[in-house]
Amino acid sequence: MANKSWSDLIKDHKILMIIIIVSFFLIEIEIFAVAVMKSGRQSWMNVIDDSGEIIYQVKGSTLTNFNKYYFENTFGSIDDYQVKLVSKDVPFPFRGWFAAAIGIPVGLVLLLAFILKAAMVLFYGKRAAGGLDLNESEQEPAGERISGSDGDVKPHMKFGTAEGLGSIIDQISRLNIFIIGFFIISGVLLYLVIPDMLTFLAKAGIETLLNFKWFFIALFAGGFMLFAWFMYMKYQLAKKSMDAQTEIRKYEIKMEYAKFNAQAALEYKRATGKDAPVALLEYSDVDYEEEQDKKGVEQAEESKQEKNSIK
Repeated sequence: MANKSWSDLIKDHKILMIIIIVSFFLIEIEIFAVAVMKSGRQSWMNVIDDSGEIIYQVKGSTLTNFNKYYFENTFGSIDDYQVKLVSKDVPFPFRGWFAAAIGIPVGLVLLLAFILKAAMVLFYGKRAAGGLDLNESEQEPAGERISGSDGDVKPHMKFGTAEGLGSIIDQISRLNIFIIGFFIISGVLLYLVIPDMLTFLAKAGIETLLNFKWFFIALFAGGFMLFAWFMYMKYQLAKKSMDAQTEIRKYEIKMEYAKFNAQAALEYKRATGKDAPVALLEYSDVDYEEEQDKKGVEQAEESKQEKNSIK
C-alpha cells in the first residue's frame, strides 16, 4: 500500500493537528510569559553581616514569615544583621527566549518521534517501524502517475497546481527528521552559548592582561628584540652574500680582461713579430686602489713620525 503524503495526513487527522497546533501555541505563550516575568524591575532582599558579605538572599521586596523563620533557625536573630533592598532593571532575555521558543518544541517533537519509533520496533518489529522513517522513498501506484509531455510526474508536483504546498511538504518529509532536529538544536545551542562564551573569554582576557601586565610587557619586549635580532642577522647575511657576489663578479671581469689581453698580444706578435708593449685593455679596481693609496699614505705618515721621534 502506498504511503500517504503530508497533505493527506493533515486532511485525515484535522482534529489531531488542531490539538497539536494549539498545544504548541500554548507552550510558546508560556515560554514568552516566563521570559517576561524574568525581565523588567526585579528586587531582592539581601541580609548582610558585619563584614559586608551577603549571607542570605530572597527574591522580592519583603521577607515573608517563612523566610524569617528559616533564617533565624539557620543564622540566628535577624535583628543582628543588616537587611537591604536591592532593585535593578533586567532587560528582556531575547536570546534565551528565542532558544527556548525553538528548542523546546523541536525537542518535544523529536522525543515523541523517538518514543513512537522505539515502541514500534519493540512491539511490531523493525519492518513495522520503517513506516515512521521519513527518509524512505515513497512508492506511488501506477494509477497516480500521468504520462505525456511532462513524463512520469505526480499530479500534485506539477507547477502551478493547487497542490504546490503539498509537494513542498512532501519533499521536506523525505529528509530524516532526526538529522534536521539535530541541526536545529545545535544551531539554537550555539546561538545561546557562543555570545556568552565570547563575552566571558573577553573579560577573562582583559583581567589577565591587567593583572599580569608586566609579564606580557616583558614577553612582548623579548619577542620584539628577538624579531629585531633576526632581521639584523638577515641583513648581515644578505650584505655578506652581496659582497661575495661582487668579489666573484670582479674576479670574473678581471679574468675576462686577462684573457682578452693575452689573445690580443698573441695576435699582435703574429702580425708584427714583436711583443705587445702594453695591455690593450687594463682592469682597475677603483675601490681597491683607493684603499691601497690610503694605506700608503698612512704608512708614509707613520714612517715620518718614527724618524722625527728618532731625531
